[in-house]
Amino acid sequence: MRLREAFVLTLLAALAAAPLAALAEGPPAPLSLDEAVEIIEEIGGPVRYPNANSILAFDHTYVSFDESGAYREYGHTLTKILTEEGVDDHGDESIIYHRRYSSIDVQLARVIKSDGTEIVVGEDLITDGTPPQISAMNIFEADFRERTIVFPGLEIGDAIELLIVSEYEPLIDNGFNGIYFLQYTSPILESVLTIEGPEDMPLKHVVKDGDPEFTETTSGGRRSYTWRSADVVQIEREPAMPSPAQFAARVVVSTMHTWPEMSRYLFNLTDEKCVAEDSVKDLVLELTDGLEAQEDKIRAIHYWITENVRYLGVSMDRGAFLEPHFAAYTLEKEYGICRDKAVLMVTMLEEIGVPAWVVAINPSRMTDTEVPTVFWEHGIVAIEGADGDYRYIDPTLETSREVTANYAGDRWVIVLTEEGADLREVAHTPASANAGEIADVTELVGDGSISGSVTITGRGMYEEILRTIAKSAKEEQLRMMWEEAVQDIYPGAAMTSFDITDYEDLHQPLKISLAYEIDDYALDADPYVLFRVPASTGAFDFLSEIMVGRLTGLEEREHPVALGTTLGLTEESVVSLPDGFVVENLPDNVSFSEGVISLTIDYEFVPADENGGDAIIRYRREFGIDHFQISPEDYLSLKEAMRLAGRSTRGEVILKREEG
Repeated sequence: MRLREAFVLTLLAALAAAPLAALAEGPPAPLSLDEAVEIIEEIGGPVRYPNANSILAFDHTYVSFDESGAYREYGHTLTKILTEEGVDDHGDESIIYHRRYSSIDVQLARVIKSDGTEIVVGEDLITDGTPPQISAMNIFEADFRERTIVFPGLEIGDAIELLIVSEYEPLIDNGFNGIYFLQYTSPILESVLTIEGPEDMPLKHVVKDGDPEFTETTSGGRRSYTWRSADVVQIEREPAMPSPAQFAARVVVSTMHTWPEMSRYLFNLTDEKCVAEDSVKDLVLELTDGLEAQEDKIRAIHYWITENVRYLGVSMDRGAFLEPHFAAYTLEKEYGICRDKAVLMVTMLEEIGVPAWVVAINPSRMTDTEVPTVFWEHGIVAIEGADGDYRYIDPTLETSREVTANYAGDRWVIVLTEEGADLREVAHTPASANAGEIADVTELVGDGSISGSVTITGRGMYEEILRTIAKSAKEEQLRMMWEEAVQDIYPGAAMTSFDITDYEDLHQPLKISLAYEIDDYALDADPYVLFRVPASTGAFDFLSEIMVGRLTGLEEREHPVALGTTLGLTEESVVSLPDGFVVENLPDNVSFSEGVISLTIDYEFVPADENGGDAIIRYRREFGIDHFQISPEDYLSLKEAMRLAGRSTRGEVILKREEG
């Protein structure tokens, strides 16, 4: 699932440039060696900072922008290394930039040794290359570059001083946007951010997750804003947490003061590209020929784009950040990134009389809503829904059978319109819309053996994950995966058949079917027979183990779990019992609901009916995570749900032979 692309590149650039430099009074200058050594000695070490791998003595950033929105940024940092991991983390520093719209000047890079000597980084240790994280997103643009600075001879107790000057063309015409971070994964003794610009272009600004000292001054037609923090604690990393960009202390600034301004600006960049040339018109006619229902036409267009337009970015212009290509260009090339695919879909939908709009969304993090910025990760499509609200479609989800983007619920979006639209929150998508469905029919026979057949299907993101796994694995690997699942029920269990429908056919639900047999499954403790309902082991729901079971290892969390989507499961099993037994005991039922976490487990005994039907045990489990992030409070609820599920799973059905 590739949800990041062009919009995220602006955020990456801001993150990369953040630990750069300048004093509040103006652009900075390098320290003298004596000054640097004195500061390093005063910092202290592991005793003072037992959990840190490095510590920033200072992190100073100075930004100056002009009427066009172009700006110069100075970054000055002094970092002391405390551990071997710190040596690994800071052995080199990289900055991503686009060389047609920005430049990077390394004015000073040096290692200050613990004995007071220095090693100045030479030009041979400052290189340019292709950013691997950009290529990993299938974006191949020669002008996206990564400036890498290697610090030679770096050891524990040393420090690195870095002074960089960067110049940027405006991301938006005659305006300035920025997200600047005052907090990182290392402690900071002093963090200072100064931004200055024309007095008649005042900044709207907000501080998130921090409380720095703030001053504002004007002089000579320029206005200056300064934020200053001291003794900033480090961000502790946790498994599966969102990007630190979501909760680090940060300053968000913009010369645009309302979201409708931003909506109109971005609309003007996209609307002129939504041109239905003959190639687009002809394709729409071909795809919708013979279709009567509007929904069928929408689905045909959506499927064609997801199946035929590869996710790939090359030869980008100023649109490297915001501006898409023409719809016909993307159609001709049969590749594009999110904004290109969105423009193509909007253009094709309008050809069948469906009004549509490009939408900006952040799939991986919460959105800062207070200040309008261009820092959006992803572009999708909105059409009018049946309830009068928007319905959201993501043409980059290549393995999704659903037309509606079920991951979008509860996220903030901005719809790009000619009039300008405000931010809006997408309606909640319940866990049941992204849920797996597992059905197991099992027979226990008198000799203690058991046999069963299982079907696994899913809705929304659950099914998409199943399709993605099927697409990436070979048939033999899939079979082995499910054989291992069956063997998790009981040693010696054998999978006797396996089948999966065509994962590439988005018109049909994906279904996995398998059968299994287990000899000597039930324990004979005459007059009792003990066994676990096979489905209750969770063996058939490996996604819960992957996405949930491995996330609950911490006692508590400081940061959320970035699940990315709501997620649910309904699992049902019917176990036929042999004649001559009555149920002596069933495992405990569970009913738990707290915050966004819910879990119910029910066991029921149904006696044989008068028509000769077998006595059965019915088992049903319903589980849900009803938000795309699990807060630290809900994490504790998740752990409790897993504890209750584990206790129920360990419980056994106890049968007793009837006398006579």
